[in-house]
Amino acid sequence: MSHNSLYLLLVILLLSSCNRYIHTNRSSFIQQGADIPTPDVSHYKSPQLREGQNADVGVAIAISGGGARAANFGMGILLALEELGVAEQSNVLNEIDYLSSVSGGGFAAGAYVNALHFHRYTKDTSTFSLRQAYYQGGIREDLNRSYLTPVIAGWLASPKAWVTHLDEGDALEKSIDNHVLGYLKRRQHNLSLKQKDRPEMSSLKLGDVFVAREDERPVLYPMFVANATNYHSMAIVPFTPDIMECYQISGYSHRRKRYHDDEIDDPYDIPLAIGLKASGSFPVAISNTTMESAYDEKECFLHLTDGGIADNIGYKTALELLDTDPIPRKKALFIVDADNWGTRPTFSNKEGAASSIKMATKLTFSSLETRYVLLRKELKETCDLYDVQPVFFGFQELIKDNYATPPAKIHVKKETTRLLQLLRDDLSNISKVDLQILYELCLNVATKYSITLEEQELMIWAGRKVVDMQQEEILKLFE
Repeated sequence: MSHNSLYLLLVILLLSSCNRYIHTNRSSFIQQGADIPTPDVSHYKSPQLREGQNADVGVAIAISGGGARAANFGMGILLALEELGVAEQSNVLNEIDYLSSVSGGGFAAGAYVNALHFHRYTKDTSTFSLRQAYYQGGIREDLNRSYLTPVIAGWLASPKAWVTHLDEGDALEKSIDNHVLGYLKRRQHNLSLKQKDRPEMSSLKLGDVFVAREDERPVLYPMFVANATNYHSMAIVPFTPDIMECYQISGYSHRRKRYHDDEIDDPYDIPLAIGLKASGSFPVAISNTTMESAYDEKECFLHLTDGGIADNIGYKTALELLDTDPIPRKKALFIVDADNWGTRPTFSNKEGAASSIKMATKLTFSSLETRYVLLRKELKETCDLYDVQPVFFGFQELIKDNYATPPAKIHVKKETTRLLQLLRDDLSNISKVDLQILYELCLNVATKYSITLEEQELMIWAGRKVVDMQQEEILKLFE
């Protein structure tokens, strides 16, 4: 191609990129520079008002994403917190007022809140025990279940999904509602009762964990918030009644049925499962969640995807909840981080430049990578601004101030079996080398919506071990 032809081509490309008209749009929900909607506890009765609660200390727990790995690691931490007594007939788990979760972490938080609800639903007069709910009440099986393969298979076999806007994500939402949030278990319980004694069947809703300030009902449970990401603005979207009202939500899919404006009276009636599924809609693998909004007649759909894109810990929502609750004198944030990347490499063993494909792939996740590198520093600085005491529960805590050298090669199955036995026998007496091995085994568990029994046990006991190592710092909060 001659120089003249090349110049002509460049001119044509430049001219073709010029728009004749500019189409303005000043009706954006969030204007440039404006604040993103965040939840405000002043709309609700504070969870500090729960019976037997220590209102002097406000505690939030943020549980990160990470699929079934995060779900079971988070559950291990919750189980261990229940074993830490802080007052007569109370424990650290009871003192948690807010749960903020992302993706897989929501399965742990959701299973806990559902266990509390089921204990009351069945009118059980015994003291609530998460340990009992985990080992005997079905949580263990629900967090070991594969949520992806059967969901996709069910969707492919459903003619309804082929001719409507329902997709595999809607099948996942129903599966989460059935198992993590206990719909099937409540239905089974109802069938054991006489017809006249059966409570009305429904899914867990936002109104079950949020009590409006003017409502006469007592506060029974901690507030639970699942966090998703707005596909278009990449802003975090917490699932709380005030945020749903702010976005003017007027339609959604639940249990594979579409609900519209004339069927939706109150944001408190929005099912929790929608938020959990939206929060865990891992890009590409799972379709985003679509909700309708009455904010704009033409652009009336809100597309929500994995909450980890905006904040993979869920700590921002947790801090907002703590900050807007005026009751507690002292505030703390428990940060559960199930990130399995470990230390990011600084150097490479290859001299050649990275290919364009590798570079494009790297750039796709570059913002997440950068946040992980700076995460601890950012969290500490932000908590200082909010006057909140952070306590970290991550895989990193397993090797904190531990400079022992792990073996060059670790046999996954043999070492998993050996370490699980050690942890069961004596949780506190684990060598520094074994902690290094445990850390590597935890990082080896992939991010997916399924987990083996051995991996599940490893995550549960790793969570318990992390709490054991942080025990002194935790108990100081309640002195």
